[in-house]
Amino acid sequence: NNGPINTNNELDMNQRKVVQYDSYSDSTDYELGHGTHVAGTILGKKAADGINESSGLADGVAPGAKLAFLDMGDSKGGLRTPSASRILGTGYEAGARIHSASWGGSSNAYGYLARSFDDFLYKNDEMLVLVAAGNSGGGNAFASVGEPATAKNIISVGASNSFGDDLSRGMLGPNHVASFSSKGKTRDQRTKPDVIAPGHYILSAGARPDKKGECDPSDGKVPGAGGNRDGLLSISGTSMATPVTAGTAAIIRQYFLEGYYPSGKKKETDARIPSGALVKAVLMNGAQYMTGVDNRGSVFPSVPYDDIQNFGRISLIDSLSLSDKTNLEAIVDEHVLEGGSARSYNVTIEGSCSSLNILSATLVWTDPQGANGCTRCVLNDLDLKIEKYGANGEIVDIFYPNGLRRPDDQNNAERVRLDGRIGEAHEGLVNEGDKFGIIVDTSNLVTSSQKYALVITGCFGGKGNILDTTDSVFATGATSMSGLLDAEDWINQLEDALYAIAAAGVLFILLVLTCCYACCKWGDCNSVHYGHCAQWIPFTNSVHFDRVSNSDSDHSAHN
Repeated sequence: NNGPINTNNELDMNQRKVVQYDSYSDSTDYELGHGTHVAGTILGKKAADGINESSGLADGVAPGAKLAFLDMGDSKGGLRTPSASRILGTGYEAGARIHSASWGGSSNAYGYLARSFDDFLYKNDEMLVLVAAGNSGGGNAFASVGEPATAKNIISVGASNSFGDDLSRGMLGPNHVASFSSKGKTRDQRTKPDVIAPGHYILSAGARPDKKGECDPSDGKVPGAGGNRDGLLSISGTSMATPVTAGTAAIIRQYFLEGYYPSGKKKETDARIPSGALVKAVLMNGAQYMTGVDNRGSVFPSVPYDDIQNFGRISLIDSLSLSDKTNLEAIVDEHVLEGGSARSYNVTIEGSCSSLNILSATLVWTDPQGANGCTRCVLNDLDLKIEKYGANGEIVDIFYPNGLRRPDDQNNAERVRLDGRIGEAHEGLVNEGDKFGIIVDTSNLVTSSQKYALVITGCFGGKGNILDTTDSVFATGATSMSGLLDAEDWINQLEDALYAIAAAGVLFILLVLTCCYACCKWGDCNSVHYGHCAQWIPFTNSVHFDRVSNSDSDHSAHN
């Protein structure tokens, strides 16, 4: 930072990174701490002197962003959870609308925290909260997702394998879910996690409390998977996947704030403030199918919308329309439906883009909070379907969401994806000239009306982008970086403004355990021993343990 960090929860918008620090528990981190690593993944940016920035070996996903931080880890290694209003309110006055939570419990029920999170988001609909699903999915353990990742209005994030130097020997590639990643369903039978992101392993900031200005190794060599060198640390967990997704969500939010929609080019007159539901819908709409679970020696099968991958692996290249840079066009809408009403969106497949045979639509709404321990937790039930029309406008086929053959009355996020490419599920059903209707209707509301966000992507005419991603690491299942050129080139081509999150007024609340100093991201802090408490735990992972240890002595290999 530019100077010492104020730890009394006061705002200091002049700081380079940490503009607010709520020392609810204390204001320290421990050696190679969890909080520092997670914060670095979202928005770390190398600045050896705390002021002048340069490219680092482990910069975060949104390196232009700033941070509001709530410290929940105590000096004895426990985790103290304040009220949900304090958890989610930290940073809100500063404009923070993305909250990343890499912690949670073991219950898959809809409890106090889940309903409190849902209530906050219902009343503050610009906010989006991302929560780690948990690391209790080993041995193909289902119903292992933990509260507050059981909330309806948040995004619950599972972990996939990484690639290249972030893979250890014997690991499969990034199209595989990590074995430890917690699985659904919730106790009331909603599908979780919502999406998957890289989390096994992730290289980020490594806290060195006794040093100041620690940074990248001088020889430029990064540590291997699970290792550490100087100010860099590689660890695993859904804790690591969640900030990857949070940084991605910030880029999506800025996309709308700076007017990139609908043209795919920055245009001030097109600027709009997106709801959290819209950012969530964009993320989930572009998520891609995965192969299965890497159980180190065997692959446990997984299919879209199951309790392992659900919507799949997040993918910005399949989520946003950027002129000459992505392979799709998009239609987005936010609308309020009264009870008993419906809204239709008609599209015609046309143009020249590599997504010509793919049509995807995702509906998300922020639902009122349910009752504690509810068994039917979604209160306002909206429905999404796609109708295909014949030459005379007649309905020739109807497609329902989330892999079902009927409306979904359990979840408040629904997607219909029609992949008409050769060999895919809907081969031959999406072609140039075809006409479709995307319909949103109210099945049952407990309130008089419900706001929703809808994202539709496909090839709808106008200038299309043709990008060949058939050789990407995700398509081939490769375990090295050699197949990642298409996605990597796309990321490198994005305008600098898309990453300048701070310029758009977007900040983060990072809810983790300890202070966010280290690896030339922020500064220096005092060391503190870290262990576990009985109920709430940080979500990181070690290959040495299958379960969470309740002892302070096992803190270096907690799950």
